[in-house]
Amino acid sequence: MASPTESFAVIGGEGFVGQALVQGLLSRYPQNPVASFGLTQRTFTSGYRFFRTDITSIDSLATSLKASGATTVFHTASPHAHATREVCEAVNVEGTKAVVQACREAGVTKLVFTSTMTTVFDGQPLINADERMPTTESKEVPYVWTKVEAERIVLEANGVEGLLTCALRLAGIIGPGDRQVVPGFMKVLHNGQTSFQIGNNDHLYDFVHVANVVHAHIIAASKLGAPPVPASTFETRLPLPNCTVPRRNLPTSLHPEQPFPPSTDSPIPSSRNRFQQFYEQTEPLGVAGEAFFITNGEPIAFWTFARALWNAYDGHVPRYCIKIPESAGMLLAECAEFAGWLRGVAKEDCGMPKAHVQYVLSDMYFDIEKARRVLGYEPVLSLSDGIKDAVAWYKEDEERQKKNQAGK
Repeated sequence: MASPTESFAVIGGEGFVGQALVQGLLSRYPQNPVASFGLTQRTFTSGYRFFRTDITSIDSLATSLKASGATTVFHTASPHAHATREVCEAVNVEGTKAVVQACREAGVTKLVFTSTMTTVFDGQPLINADERMPTTESKEVPYVWTKVEAERIVLEANGVEGLLTCALRLAGIIGPGDRQVVPGFMKVLHNGQTSFQIGNNDHLYDFVHVANVVHAHIIAASKLGAPPVPASTFETRLPLPNCTVPRRNLPTSLHPEQPFPPSTDSPIPSSRNRFQQFYEQTEPLGVAGEAFFITNGEPIAFWTFARALWNAYDGHVPRYCIKIPESAGMLLAECAEFAGWLRGVAKEDCGMPKAHVQYVLSDMYFDIEKARRVLGYEPVLSLSDGIKDAVAWYKEDEERQKKNQAGK
C-alpha cells in the first residue's frame, strides 16, 4: 500500500515499460499523484501529469521533481537495445548519475531502477542463474555494459542521504506497446523466413509480460524501507509460480523435433537451482540495495517461443525446418559485422551482430526465487496468455499503421 502522502514519478514514462507503469500506478493508487517525465508526451489519458524532462540534465530533472512533488521515482528511461555507444553512455550512465543526484537534492526517498537480465551475460550459458552471478565486464555491447554501470550507480546510492534504491533485472519484455521483441520475430514471419533456424532449439530463454513487469515495480517500491525478510522464510521450498502453465501447451510446430520439452515432460520446477542461493541463509534479507531478476518463471526454447508467436498471429506453422549449425550461424554473424565495417556501419547496426546471435545460442534463464521470497513477486499473467495478448496488440497496431499510411 502507498501512504496518502506518497507521490510517484516515472522517468521514461512515455516509453513501453514506463507508460504501462504509469497506467498501473493510476489503477493501483488512484488517490496518489502520478507523473511522467520525458522529452515528448505520447499518451494523453487523464489522471497523470507530464513534465518535459531531459534525463541527462540535473537541472531539468530537479525542476520536474520539485514541480511534481515526487517521493518515489521509477527510472525506466533507456535507449533502444541497438542504440549507439554514445547514446547508451549519455542515457544509461550520465543520465543515471543525474537521476541519483537530482533525487537526493529533491528529497526523494525511493528509487527503483529498471535493469536487464543481460547485465550478467558474458557469452557463457546462464542456466537457472541467480543474483549471485557477477555482472559482465565485457564492453562488446554498449547497451549491456552501460546498463551494468547504471545499475552499479543506483545500488551504490542506497542509504545515502535518505535514498533507498533497488534494481529489477528484466527478461525479454512482451506485451502492448512492445516495439522490439515481437516486431522482430514478426519481421521474420513477414519475410517468409520462418523455416530457418540457427542451432537445434535446445537453449532455454526467459521472457516476461509487461503486466508482470509493472507488478514487480509496484511491489518493489512498496517494499523499499520495509523490514527485512527473516532467514526462517527461506527454509521451505517454493511451489511453482501461481499462474504457470506447462510450456508444452504452447502452440509450436507440427514437426516432432520442434516442441520443447516433449509432451510427456513436466515443466521445469522453479525450486530447481544449481546455486541453491538460500541453502544456508542465516541473515534477514531486505529489498533496499538489492537486484532482482524478474521473469515469467517459464523458461522456453528460443525457437519454440518464436513459433508460438507466429502461430498466435495467423495460425502459421513452418512447413519445414532448415537448421543452420551454430558454428555457421556465428560465421554468418562475423561476415555481417565485417560487411558492416566495410560500409562504416557499427557492429550493433549490422543486422546480425555476433553478440545478438550469442543470445540465441546460449541458455539464458533465471531463478526468480529471490524476487518471490523477498519482494513477494508472483507473475500475474502466464506466458501462454502473455503471448496471445502481445500478438493481439501487435496486430491491432499493425492495422493502425496501415490506416495511417493510407490516410496520408
